[in-house]
Amino acid sequence: MSFGQPLWFWGFAFLPLLIVLYARNESRRSKLLKQLVAARLFDRLAGTVSLRLRRLRFALLLLGFAALLVSLAQPRYGYTWEQSKRQGRDVLIAIDCSKSMNATDLSPSRLARAKLATQDLIGQLPGDRVGLIAFAGTAFLQAPLTIDYGAVLNSLSEMDTDIIPRGGTNISAAIAEADAAFGKGESENRCLIIFTDGEDLEADAVAAANAEKDHMRIFTVGLGSTEGSLIPVPGDNGGTNFVKDENGQIVKSRLDEDRLRKIAETTGGFYVHLQNGPAEMKQIVRDGLAQMKEKEIDARLARRPI
Repeated sequence: MSFGQPLWFWGFAFLPLLIVLYARNESRRSKLLKQLVAARLFDRLAGTVSLRLRRLRFALLLLGFAALLVSLAQPRYGYTWEQSKRQGRDVLIAIDCSKSMNATDLSPSRLARAKLATQDLIGQLPGDRVGLIAFAGTAFLQAPLTIDYGAVLNSLSEMDTDIIPRGGTNISAAIAEADAAFGKGESENRCLIIFTDGEDLEADAVAAANAEKDHMRIFTVGLGSTEGSLIPVPGDNGGTNFVKDENGQIVKSRLDEDRLRKIAETTGGFYVHLQNGPAEMKQIVRDGLAQMKEKEIDARLARRPI
């Protein structure tokens, strides 16, 4: 025998209090009767009152209260096994970890806002499998597809702009890594969500997306501003410097919305510009993921208490 909500047993602490209150009330009632009714008339006026029945009624009330507490505690006796199935989609989230993600046109930085938005996105998912990809000049699978959202969030917290030694931004590598992580199977329930500023310096990401249009749907999330922002880096003396080009000129990192829009639309997805955070993530879930097919992503035997 076990109980699902044993905290309700604390209610039994009220039983002694109820007994004390009942005893005090009976004593007070007896004193009042003696004050109001003469002794020679007591049997005639109050003789029909049965103390035994009054006490029995109170005992039954206590028993009912105790039975209610036991019921609320959810008594369980043994278990039965049933098969539980989960329906969902496969969702890979790719986050740009290049140096340009240190830009502060999104406060406190583009990367920090991307990680916060990813938390918002995962919090709105109805039970899909989720994985995480980090990319810069190359890409790698940070967290494989899983329904363990806690493990994915732990991997997310470890991401920074130093996690990939090779600099640059290679969106094509992120798309290729997603294709490898998905493996073979149906494409109607697979999607890749890319968080980046869109400055693809390595390869043609639109062509890479076009090659995968039958394998996955891509949604792109733009970070930053079209006006651009300086890219801060630690200085030699503990201060802050900014990224410069080969000619010594300070570089500005700009959001390339046109490229990101083409990447998404090529695969049947769409582009959103990250501003609020939860609102854009809700749009992706509502207008994107919710329109995709679901599949059975796991089936397992679960113990259900009797």
